[in-house]
Amino acid sequence: MDEISFKEKLSFGIGAYGKDLVYGIVATFLMVFYTDVVGVSPVFIGGLFLVARIWDAFNDPMMGWIVDNTKTKYGKFRPWILGGTVINSVVLVLLYTNPSTFLQGTMVYVWCAVTYVLWGMTYTLMDVPYWSMIPSFSNDSKVRDTMSVIPRLFAMFGGQTIGTFGLMIVAFLGVNMGATDTEGYFRFALAVAVLFNICEVICFLNVKEHVVVERKESIKLAEAFQILKNNDQLLVIIGLTILQQLGVYLFLGLNVYFFKYVVCNESWFAIFGGVSFATQLVAFALFPKLVRVFNHRIIYLASYTLLIIGCLLMFVTGTDSSASMYLFFPCAAIFQIGNALTVVSTTVMLANTCDYGEYKCGIRSEALVFSSQTLTVKFGSAVAGAIGGIMLEAVGYVPNVVQTAETIMGLRCVMFLMSAAIFLVIILAYLKFYRLTGDYYRGIVAELKELRQAAAANA
Repeated sequence: MDEISFKEKLSFGIGAYGKDLVYGIVATFLMVFYTDVVGVSPVFIGGLFLVARIWDAFNDPMMGWIVDNTKTKYGKFRPWILGGTVINSVVLVLLYTNPSTFLQGTMVYVWCAVTYVLWGMTYTLMDVPYWSMIPSFSNDSKVRDTMSVIPRLFAMFGGQTIGTFGLMIVAFLGVNMGATDTEGYFRFALAVAVLFNICEVICFLNVKEHVVVERKESIKLAEAFQILKNNDQLLVIIGLTILQQLGVYLFLGLNVYFFKYVVCNESWFAIFGGVSFATQLVAFALFPKLVRVFNHRIIYLASYTLLIIGCLLMFVTGTDSSASMYLFFPCAAIFQIGNALTVVSTTVMLANTCDYGEYKCGIRSEALVFSSQTLTVKFGSAVAGAIGGIMLEAVGYVPNVVQTAETIMGLRCVMFLMSAAIFLVIILAYLKFYRLTGDYYRGIVAELKELRQAAAANA
């Protein structure tokens, strides 16, 4: 088994922490910033999120192709992680600059559209190479399991930092300092941008590639899309992950509205963040142990079962302002345990498709494969945002007022029942289409090892 030092593991995790601070502030607060602070229509926001992600269907694989063809003394991943971080930080600050304070009418919408699309593109610059590094740490499946858990653990910590303390930080930097919500969000984004840069510099300096597969010729752009097309198991994971992100973010993307307007207790938002962090921490810590007892297939199916159970129980317990947090939050914990196990399992599955693609197509392309993760995460959450924005309009949501009973019921149905239905579809699709498990996958790995040894002997 290849040895990865503690310093390198920690630095790789710190990179994920900073990266998901940024992703968390956008995924959790951008919609409510647009609707309640800037004053933009929810339907417009939903359309914007969706159009930006359609562009990512081309943008993200192109970034994977660029990374796979990069050759520097620092490797092919780290230069992009560092450079992309600096650029994305600037765009993040612009994203949380309230355009209604210096623009009017249509130009407010133009500002929101341009900055959001730019944020997605520049986040890709560093996110694709970051996740693409996982297969380069080792060919050993146990090392990969560990190196998949570490960034997920730190990423969860980053996201939960935003989820737990976000509203309090916005209030502290804004209203509590005699300023406005506009200034609170702007200062929050600026602080996140600074932390983001510190984290990625640490990652850049201390992490390196261990498995380097030399390629005599560069991959042509047309070949890149052909590689993705021919990797049928990667396409299965792309489909499953889009659905997973859609189901998860129909809940997570709207929970600010849920806590503010359904249970009418915004302090629950911070409690939810703490519960999520604690339960996901346990799930991530247990994952390496679970895979020693159960195979990945059982864990994957069990994780989605937990998501469905959690959604249904939250629908029953999170009814209105009379809801009990002692009933609701254990149900939320079940949901978050399932969510944590799904994201780690999916990362391991993606790493395995690198092997499958090399086995089937004769070309190993980590960045192209992991560009699909960036694409699916952004696309799924954006589709959820689009649906969420449309549904907010459809159920009669009005910002900053008491909502009607019909609006509350509609919001709960979208967040919990629709999400549960999506998770059920994922289980059925996985059982029918995914094949990289058991003896079949182990045979692929063994054959690849023989082919690499033969190639090295003939070199």
